[in-house]
Amino acid sequence: MPIYEDFLFYVWQFKVFDQRELKTTDGQLVELIYNGVLNKNAGPDFQDAKLRIGGTEWVGNIEIHINSSDWDRHHHQSDRAYNNVILHVVYQHDKEVLRNDGSAVPTLELKKFIYPNIENQYQVLMQNLNWIPCEKQIARIEDLHLESWLLRMLIERLEQRSQQFIEILNEYKGSWDDAFYISLARNFGFNTNALPFEMLARSLPQQILAKHKK
Repeated sequence: MPIYEDFLFYVWQFKVFDQRELKTTDGQLVELIYNGVLNKNAGPDFQDAKLRIGGTEWVGNIEIHINSSDWDRHHHQSDRAYNNVILHVVYQHDKEVLRNDGSAVPTLELKKFIYPNIENQYQVLMQNLNWIPCEKQIARIEDLHLESWLLRMLIERLEQRSQQFIEILNEYKGSWDDAFYISLARNFGFNTNALPFEMLARSLPQQILAKHKK
């Protein structure tokens, strides 16, 4: 079966690959802390990811391609919007690539880490015409496992949101007002405009708004 980028998006988004001993093409260990949010607009494929590469923690975007050389074919090497890509995830590594600022992009070749039979499962899900593609499979899962999975997803989401808030709180030296103001502004932007709204809040401190509240 030919490999398509949509399949790699699925693999990365739902983490259906072996995360143990992940390494970049130059041998650096990769620890996946948060795989990011799928971006359906222009720009890198996944945003706000958090990784540890070679012992250094990075926060930024993920770009996904079939081959490493697709980076150049799509002209990302001349696009500054891709300077904040912290990891280039590819099915097959065939070329070293650079950002617009001349720095090398760490690359993870995912092919050997993808779980067996995932391609077939993906095809079944994509060809299913039900409103929820996996609805016929859910009935096979024991209630205990399903409830445990839903609880785990709820806890993971709460932990992610809490961690984001704690990072802002620490950045503003324990100011709950500032942390709440920035977090609230970010959520007003929803998925598409979260970052611009956050930048607006950071450039316009709530203390200034308080002086002009009347």
